[in-house]
Amino acid sequence: MRFVFILFISFLVANTTVAQDKNMSTQDRLKELARVKKEYDEQKKKEWDAYLVRVEESKIAKQQKKQADSIEKSKITTTVVKDDLGFTKCTSQELPYYKVKNYITKLEEINTFDNYIRKHIYNKFRYPEFAMDHELQGRVMVHFIIDKEGNPQIKEANGPKNGLILEEEAIRIIKSLPTAIPATCDGKPINIMYAIPINFQMQE
Repeated sequence: MRFVFILFISFLVANTTVAQDKNMSTQDRLKELARVKKEYDEQKKKEWDAYLVRVEESKIAKQQKKQADSIEKSKITTTVVKDDLGFTKCTSQELPYYKVKNYITKLEEINTFDNYIRKHIYNKFRYPEFAMDHELQGRVMVHFIIDKEGNPQIKEANGPKNGLILEEEAIRIIKSLPTAIPATCDGKPINIMYAIPINFQMQE
């Protein structure tokens, strides 16, 4: 893991430093290495404790948001159910999509939202360094709306225990979506809700 590698480098630097002092005994060298490890562990603990404070603050903020939201949410699906104008049925409906230029033909082509977002997540995905250092991993479910203008509006993100930093990264990815051609119901733009999972899995 990355933090093990950093610890190894710290030991290597410390060992090189103490090795330059030929008068230092083996016991003194071991003490110096132990001191470096202790300082490293203390710094990691401080970072983790500060992070846990942010996690708790985020939990409180989520609870307050749910309490303040008195509007019952529709079931999240990838098909139109109902928009805020009251449409419940559509004679014809279209899901969001993108127009993408074909670099060979130079012509615009239709790319479905589902296809586009899969590529978008792959291209924008970045594993947070802090999450790697502390071995945080798991799935984050991001709930969001593609509004009538075709822009993403985040509703909430739910991840694993202490996974706030993973939730923040998942939100960043979805927020970076470019403006889409919005969904329509009988030719009128509407809001549509999505739930997309983003997996954070560390490699062995």
